Amino acid sequence: MDFFAYGSLTFEEVMIAVTGKTHSRIKARLTGFARYRVSGETYPALVQSVGLSVRGIIYANVSPASFELLDRFEGEYYERQSVDVTKDDETGRSAETYIICEEFKHLLSQEPWDRKHFEKNHLNAFLSSYKGFA
Repeated sequence: MDFFAYGSLTFEEVMIAVTGKTHSRIKARLTGFARYRVSGETYPALVQSVGLSVRGIIYANVSPASFELLDRFEGEYYERQSVDVTKDDETGRSAETYIICEEFKHLLSQEPWDRKHFEKNHLNAFLSSYKGFA
């Protein structure tokens, strides 16, 4: 299965830290959703939002074992769903992604999540502190 990442997992080094594997990467967008920062956190969540879209990365052919690790990484706030994404060449593709659960939507800020801000201010701290699921 393919995986659409839209937050910290768009950074290949984070994906490798979580799954222990490298995957081919394809730029894509998900239409009908918005990405907001979770209040008090450095990571985002998706919510349905008509007329908006989110840029991200498709990781191709992610194994069931890697999805188990991703499920643990995403935790209880998120549920994995199948979505239709559009690659930069305008072709469609189905992928799994993580969307915030209805009961946790109140945790979202109204602040859009910014990839460059995360990279500059939080990526290195995340990578140095993340210990995985050993």
